[in-house]
Amino acid sequence: MNLKATTIVALIAGSLAGSTAHASEENGELLRLSHAYSDSVYAGMISNAPFPDALKVSLQTQFRYNVNLRGSNSTTLANPDDDVTVGFTTRRTKLGIEGKVTDDISGKIKFGFSQSSGAAALEDAVLKWKLSDTVTFRAGQFKPALLREENMSSSAQLATDRSSVNETFNQDFTQGIELIITEDDWRVMMSFNDGFGADNTFYTSATEADYAGTIRGELRLGDASWSQYKQFTSWRGASSGLLLGGAIHYQGMGSSNPSTNPTTEMTTGTIDASLVQDGWNLYAAALWRSMNNGMMTLTDAGYILQGGFFVSDQDEFFGRWDLITPSDSNPTVVGTSGANDFNALTVGWNHYLIPESHAAKFTLELQHYPDPSTESIVSIRGNLLADSTSDQFAITAQFQLLF
Repeated sequence: MNLKATTIVALIAGSLAGSTAHASEENGELLRLSHAYSDSVYAGMISNAPFPDALKVSLQTQFRYNVNLRGSNSTTLANPDDDVTVGFTTRRTKLGIEGKVTDDISGKIKFGFSQSSGAAALEDAVLKWKLSDTVTFRAGQFKPALLREENMSSSAQLATDRSSVNETFNQDFTQGIELIITEDDWRVMMSFNDGFGADNTFYTSATEADYAGTIRGELRLGDASWSQYKQFTSWRGASSGLLLGGAIHYQGMGSSNPSTNPTTEMTTGTIDASLVQDGWNLYAAALWRSMNNGMMTLTDAGYILQGGFFVSDQDEFFGRWDLITPSDSNPTVVGTSGANDFNALTVGWNHYLIPESHAAKFTLELQHYPDPSTESIVSIRGNLLADSTSDQFAITAQFQLLF
C-alpha cells in the first residue's frame, strides 16, 4: 500500500468513526493502524534523505499603508478628487525552500505572491554546485549579477522599495547558467542567460533574448566580510569596509525564432560603491543603457546616492536621491515627451524590533517626486503613481516579518 492509498484509508476510517458516537472498535483499530503506517513511511522517507536536517523553509511578508498625493489638475486623474490615494497593501509575500543533496550540491526555489491578485509566481529556481572552495556553478532561474541594488534582497533594503532608477533599468529574473569565483578580497560572476525579464518562459518565447551575457566584478577593501554586503544597513559595532563593483550586460533580440523586425541590441553597464562603518553606511551607483534597433540608438542613464545612520541600537534614519536622465530621442510617453529627467527624494526611519536583525522591522518614509512621471521613462512601481504634474508626495508605513 502506498502513502496516498494509506491516506485515503485513514480518511474513510475517520469518517466512519465520526459518523456515530458508538463507532465500532474495528473502525477505530483501522484508523490507528493507518496512522501508524503513514507515520512509519514518513519517518522512513525523512531518514533516507541525504540531509534530513538541511531543508530550510523561509517566509517574508511586508504589509503597508500608503498615502499618495498628486496635483488635482493632473491629466492622469479621472476627476480632481482622485488626487488623494490611500489604502493598505500586502506589498510582498514570499515563500522559499532550499536544501542540500550533498555537501556541495544544493537547490533553492522561491515563490512570490502578487499584491493585486494573490497568485503565486516562481521567482528563484536554482541548482547550485560548489566545484571548489572558491568556485561555484549555478543553473536555473535567478537574477544575473548586474545591478547591486536589484541583486540585494527586498528584505534587506534601507527603504521600503528599491530606487526609481533601479526599477527602470533592472535586470529582473532570467534563466541561464552562472559561474562565481570568490577569493578573499575579490569575486567575479559570469553568466550566459536569456536576457532581462525572462523568468517563467519557454525557449520559444518572444520575451527572451536570442543570447545574453552578464559579468560583474567586485573588490573588497577593509575588514568588513562578504556577508556584511548582503544588506545596505551597517549595524553599530560592525567592521568597516568598502566594496567597489562594476558590471556589464549585453543581449541581442529578434534574430531567431520568433524573429522580429527590427532586431535590437541592448547594453547595460554600472559602477557602484558601498561603504559600511560602525553604525552608518553610504551607497552610490551610476548606470547607463544603450539600445540600438538599426534605425536609432537610445542612451539612458541613472544615478543613485543613499545613506543611513543609527541613532540607537534599534533606530536608523536614512535618505536617498536618485535621478534618471533619458535620451533626447526617446519616443513619446503618454502624449508628452519622454525625454525629461526624473528625480526622486526619499527620507525615512527604520525601527528594528530585534537589534541587528531584519526579521521584525517597521519603516516609515516620505518620498517626493518633483518631476512629472508621465514625461519620463520611469517605471511606475510601488508608491509612485502616474502623474502629469510636478510635486507628487507619498507616505509609506510598512511592517516586515521574516521567519
